[in-house]
Amino acid sequence: MNTSSLLRRRGLGLAALAAVTALAVSGCTATTASDNGGSSGDKPITIGIAAGFSGVFEPYEGPSLTGAKIAVDEINAAGGVLGRKVELVSADNGSDVNNSTTAGQQLLDKGADAVITSIDLNLGGGTASVVSSAGKVAMSLGGGSLQWAKFGPLVYSLGTPVTSDGAVMGQWAKQKKGFSNAYLLEDTSTDFGKDLCEAFGAEFEKEGGKVLGADTFDNADNSLASQVTRIKGLAEQPDVIGLCSYPPGGALAVKTLRSSGIDAAVISGSGMAGDFWFKETMPQLSDVYTADWASVWGDDPSDAINSLVKKFREDGIDVQNTYGIMGYTAVYALTKAIESAGSTEGTKVADALNAFQGVEVPFPLTFTKDVHLDTQREYRIVGVTDGKPHLDVAMKPDNPPAIG
Repeated sequence: MNTSSLLRRRGLGLAALAAVTALAVSGCTATTASDNGGSSGDKPITIGIAAGFSGVFEPYEGPSLTGAKIAVDEINAAGGVLGRKVELVSADNGSDVNNSTTAGQQLLDKGADAVITSIDLNLGGGTASVVSSAGKVAMSLGGGSLQWAKFGPLVYSLGTPVTSDGAVMGQWAKQKKGFSNAYLLEDTSTDFGKDLCEAFGAEFEKEGGKVLGADTFDNADNSLASQVTRIKGLAEQPDVIGLCSYPPGGALAVKTLRSSGIDAAVISGSGMAGDFWFKETMPQLSDVYTADWASVWGDDPSDAINSLVKKFREDGIDVQNTYGIMGYTAVYALTKAIESAGSTEGTKVADALNAFQGVEVPFPLTFTKDVHLDTQREYRIVGVTDGKPHLDVAMKPDNPPAIG
């Protein structure tokens, strides 16, 4: 598997990432617990986080550590959990699938009571496997693959199912924009890209739209001239292009489309969120959209999200997308479950997570005993106009595809 395999969500500015990466790579413990821990004789509750704090996933997963640390600061300032301080420990997997299991074991060796993993199934799977085998809960930062379930009943993801992601993209294109024709551009470097394009195309046609055709490319390709030639050669031009990719390949695709005169709207999954990939090279970019879980541009319908983003920015963090929020959310989800369970024992924490029905962390989070991804979340479609990202609409998919 290509180690640049994605995905599910993005990053903060590179300056902030550099500081985060330095902390993670050093192998030190990121903690806001005092040296004395909680009350006398009580050791801290330890949350681990293993993700790509260096390498190709750095722009996506580096911010999660910053968000997790902010959450720990807040929780400890409010008195901790079960009368104990919370400690955060980290392990950098270097964006290499071969380091996934090792990173998970490193966190267990540091005493982690629960572990946050990478978004990507391949990059986070080894961590999830070793952690759940040790009887601890593992929680992905946002992976949408339905295959997380294969690692056992103690594994969760903050993500939404890829089938729901594609469905909301298709419904937005037909219901909200009234587009008649679509074309699919699928990045083959991940299974996620294939699943996303399939779900988008199926839903768009279900809504009454027409898919004119589909094409593929690899994220490492340095030219998409042939794909663009095929689009321009269609008897009927698409109103919208479903781009199932992430930078840098996804950025090249958008740039090639626009420079060749194809001005169709582009809708992508959250891998294309943020302005870091176009603000220098395509500063006047317009009519490009992403389906994400939050708008970090000050216009989210949730006051809690807007307040959190404001806090990040006041701390000098260039928020690009939801990844900082997901690190923050993961810490709150795990500590709320531990508080509810009255224990750090994995099965008890899992039982508490299974009872989550719209628990605010800060957005409503829902799990069930059988489905450990959130099938109830409202999406944000974020658009770009004249180089400025903004909320287009908040929506849930109608009758999202069943899971299991």
